[in-house]
Amino acid sequence: MSVLYIKEQGSYIQKRGERLAVTKGNLTLLETPAEQVENLAVFGNVQITTQALQMLLSYGVSVNFFSFSGKYIGQAAADTSKNIFLRFAQYELYHQTTRRLEIAKQIVRNKIKNQIYLIRQHRWENSFYNWKQDVNQMERLLEALPEKETPNEVLGIEGMCSNLYFSVFGNMFHCDFHFDGRNRRPPKDPINVLISLGYTFLTKEVSAALDAESFEMYLGFLHGIRYGRKSLSLDMVEEFRQPVVDRFVINACNKRMINQFDFDLTEEGILLNEEGFKKFCREFERWMTGGKDWNYRSLIKRQAARLKQAILEKEVYEPFYLGETYVSGKL
Repeated sequence: MSVLYIKEQGSYIQKRGERLAVTKGNLTLLETPAEQVENLAVFGNVQITTQALQMLLSYGVSVNFFSFSGKYIGQAAADTSKNIFLRFAQYELYHQTTRRLEIAKQIVRNKIKNQIYLIRQHRWENSFYNWKQDVNQMERLLEALPEKETPNEVLGIEGMCSNLYFSVFGNMFHCDFHFDGRNRRPPKDPINVLISLGYTFLTKEVSAALDAESFEMYLGFLHGIRYGRKSLSLDMVEEFRQPVVDRFVINACNKRMINQFDFDLTEEGILLNEEGFKKFCREFERWMTGGKDWNYRSLIKRQAARLKQAILEKEVYEPFYLGETYVSGKL
């Protein structure tokens, strides 16, 4: 099963029997059995018929809608959230301030460890950048994390480590692009465009996995409650930012899978052009599905199931650590 990314402007998604067809004018651009589609991502001016949408929902396929530039808008999904007992347990845990703070610390601790591991695994042989100095600072901040007593203090540690991490991150690229720090809304350079789009796709993957397990998506443990924000999704995204997106972007740029000709300067800023977007979706899907022994999509679903068990059984939740997959030889 796979994710379909449809960005051909002016195209239509239709139902043909039990198959999904993408057409434009008199041309059929794509036709595939609906049962082989795991998720559908629709970008910009792409229409979907009611019949096609109903068929996809009957197969349990979510349809995610994005703007042309890749900003997430919303989704249509089948009614799968039935485990009211999990939601009760989730609310109970949220009101246990001490335990909720420990989960927040665990999320941040794991994220920093993933950042440090990614830095240490990079090939620095021909670089003059003093990455060890930044890692030492991150490790000192990590040691201070247990002493923090509020979620804001925990987020403060996360923010300082992320600033240090992205200072190192820019020195991992050996390609046409330069990275001078994280920026967004809109991203101002090609690497930030790729990171932002990757994080958007990752959030979609995580949200789908959590929703399938019947979580209350708007109740997180690290990210506070805010109207309209799926805080729990953002919590779990933290453990996959470096393993999934950051490694993918470094790989795609340094191996010239995506290059300067894949971007256009528009009124909205720098965007992937049509060919660049196709490359990104194709390579990202390969990255997500991996080999026959593992894939990130399965890992995300596994973590969602582990989080459910930890909440219901009042166990300790262990976020996904990048180092464990290297040790086992799976990545």
